[in-house]
Amino acid sequence: MSGFLDWWDGAELWLSGLGFVPQTLIVMPIVLVLAYGIALTLNAVLGFGLDGLRRLRGYRSGQGQRR
Repeated sequence: MSGFLDWWDGAELWLSGLGFVPQTLIVMPIVLVLAYGIALTLNAVLGFGLDGLRRLRGYRSGQGQRR
């Protein structure tokens, strides 16, 4: 763990020494990929959860009516 933390400190110091534009060009693609991955995961989890709730409540798929 110490090796990773030393690497992280070095990367953080290197990044903070850059100007605003280079920092943005390096950080934004990483942040956007992480945000997209989190959004896809939440979408899938919530979709499965809502499908499960619909099944428990007895709704027919796509019709919005109870059986």
